[in-house]
Amino acid sequence: MARGYSAEGVILKKTNLGEADRLLTIFTKYKGKIRALAKGVRKVTSRRSPNLELLNHVKAQFAAGKTFDVVTEVTTITTHRKIKENLFKVSLGFYIAEITNEFLPEGQVNKELFELLVSTLRRLNTEEDTEKIKKIVRTFEIKLLAITGYKPQLDHCVKCGNALFRIGNFISPEAGGVLDKKCSIGGTFLRPISADSIKLLRFLQESTLAKIDKLIITHLLNNEIESRLKFYIEYLLEKELKSVKFIEQVNR
Repeated sequence: MARGYSAEGVILKKTNLGEADRLLTIFTKYKGKIRALAKGVRKVTSRRSPNLELLNHVKAQFAAGKTFDVVTEVTTITTHRKIKENLFKVSLGFYIAEITNEFLPEGQVNKELFELLVSTLRRLNTEEDTEKIKKIVRTFEIKLLAITGYKPQLDHCVKCGNALFRIGNFISPEAGGVLDKKCSIGGTFLRPISADSIKLLRFLQESTLAKIDKLIITHLLNNEIESRLKFYIEYLLEKELKSVKFIEQVNR
């Protein structure tokens, strides 16, 4: 890597180091996920601090370091201000950043996921309707799973290959998709899933964002697919997500 370079990226995570520094995890468009040190950024006099907040879309200059590269200059493309002004939206923004960070290996370039992330944050920033906001996040989840190689099989029973019945189906992250009633017998990590939810997830999985924007989803259906995708994602990551607890606190 050259001694100095520039990169466009979204800030996914920040960790305080020492008395004044901060370690940033940044998902960049052409270099993948990187970790970089922002020296002195926690000082009151730091002019870079507002530019290096979570969810900011930035253009930055870096100098190569022994352990971590160092942020030397930063310009904000957008702060997604309306997300940060709304507690509900900011909780979802943090969730999007967390699952992106968890699923993306360091240094792996993924332009498709980067564009999805930028587009999702832009939509989340401007949308005000609660059910549409939820749809934006569910769309991001199901498309992230496909892009990162964890696309759930929703067209037929993932075990026997038969067509799914109207009732009695289960989603299984262990199996990698939906099981019918017969194939789910004896399974451990399962959740029942309705035919409407399967149909909706297939649509979100395969359709363009423009088509998805026109779709209206009911509150009950939104809640069901939220629960099933949370179960699916946390099983794959083998951990509970901190941002999910934050979302639950906000909703209460």
